[in-house]
Amino acid sequence: MSNVYSNESVAFEHVRETGSTIVLSPLRWSVIAPEKQPANWNPEDPGDPNYDWKFFDDWITRAVQAGLTPVLQVRNAPRWAEQCIPSPTNEGVCKPDPAAFAAFTKAAVRRYRGDFGGLPAVRYWEGINEPNLSLYFEPQFEGGKLVSPSLYRTLQNTFYTAVKSVEPSDLVLAPSLAPVAYPIAPMRFARLLLCMKGRHDPRPTKGNCGGGVHFDIFDIHPYTTGGPTHQGGPDDIEMGDLAKLQELIAAADKAHRIKGDFKRTPLWITEFSWDSKPPDPGGLRMKTETQWVAEALYQAWLHRVSTFMWYSLDDIEPGPGQPYANTFQSGLYFAAPTVAQEQPKEAMYAFRFPFVALRQRTGLKYWGRTPSSTGGRIILEVFRDGKWRKLGAARADSAGIFQGFLSTAYGRDKKGAVRARYAKEASPAFPMRRVGDFPQPPFG
Repeated sequence: MSNVYSNESVAFEHVRETGSTIVLSPLRWSVIAPEKQPANWNPEDPGDPNYDWKFFDDWITRAVQAGLTPVLQVRNAPRWAEQCIPSPTNEGVCKPDPAAFAAFTKAAVRRYRGDFGGLPAVRYWEGINEPNLSLYFEPQFEGGKLVSPSLYRTLQNTFYTAVKSVEPSDLVLAPSLAPVAYPIAPMRFARLLLCMKGRHDPRPTKGNCGGGVHFDIFDIHPYTTGGPTHQGGPDDIEMGDLAKLQELIAAADKAHRIKGDFKRTPLWITEFSWDSKPPDPGGLRMKTETQWVAEALYQAWLHRVSTFMWYSLDDIEPGPGQPYANTFQSGLYFAAPTVAQEQPKEAMYAFRFPFVALRQRTGLKYWGRTPSSTGGRIILEVFRDGKWRKLGAARADSAGIFQGFLSTAYGRDKKGAVRARYAKEASPAFPMRRVGDFPQPPFG
């Protein structure tokens, strides 16, 4: 599952090569809408000639043609729809008008409902990216008072109503929080958004939270400043902090703060990655990244994350004089002059076929997911005497997940490696122990 910004058919072929079945793109309101608001137009009409949908029509069509499920995230309001002046560093929205936001949302859902102009259907929607970051959502404060959670709640409820009014069966994600405070830590933002209190024992505040917050799926971006089990500060949500987020979501569900389609709100990760070395000199060594990718997917599964997306499909090369830290070398493919020329990284194969085997006192505890996310027979192999040899077998369930414990003395000497084989494909080898946690900026 990946974030993809190209609309070339070959990009979606690469997504399929990663084993992904779902793909996300920003739906840029400011690109589709006119630069100046027309005097006479219908912003709820997906066929209004003032809109330019071509790039996204092509993106969705090619994603679906590749057998992928598209997810659209609305971003970047046109200036005429904003109610404040954004700072120079703002890449998102500045207090967008809820009515204008709803009108555009209705137009988008109508266009991609599956019955407009031969275009395919989109069933997953999200409004506003990382609202706890001033980079994407302003204002965070007004007169020294924190206002971003309440402003976002209003926008989210407006967005949800707009989506469901057009297509009630579509599903809405929220709030795609960034992992650390910039300026508002995600756990604090989530508690205020959901009208909950208590860092260690979450419970509802007084009142009804304005009727609650409307979404179907909770979305988080748990980038870490270390390894797959790294924990951030008390109110951060890095990969090692998923348990406390799930505790808050469960408490909010119980208090009826979340108003959505599910009794137990699912948790998705729609962005996660590390820059790799190469090409980023400050990135994660490729061998380590390959192991950490498998461990991150295992960590997400342990904490009941139902969908995991990598950010992103391919690297972004820095411009002349631009430091690597200012761009993303976190792709599953190396950048190349054309998308067709891009080559997969070693870490891509761990994303496609994740496998973890950890040495325990009397054997190996293992977990994995098949490349096709389908069930079947798994062969577990160990590297011994210069060859891969069968050690045991397992069976993947209908979602492709397999796990278990294998009694064996192999690995007691802390030497060797284990891999899984499914049909004719083998996972990257796992050395039976974690690399361990150490400081590592996610973007090099």
